[in-house]
Amino acid sequence: MSATTHGVGAGVVLGIVFVLLGQQLSYYSLSDLVSAVLYLVVGIVVGGVVFGAIGMALGRRYLAKHPPSTP
Repeated sequence: MSATTHGVGAGVVLGIVFVLLGQQLSYYSLSDLVSAVLYLVVGIVVGGVVFGAIGMALGRRYLAKHPPSTP
């Protein structure tokens, strides 16, 4: 798995966690089905994109500092 894939996976989970944490801290209510699904989808997409970009940048930096060895 690449660094980008790891970043996206972690971002999806953290996006869901942040939505649920916001609901627990009473920033918004998830009692309506449509708004709850909308908040979760937005959290998943935003978390995946942000952490995927971070993972991609870190992966490129690692490969620049540690070039693959050729036999």
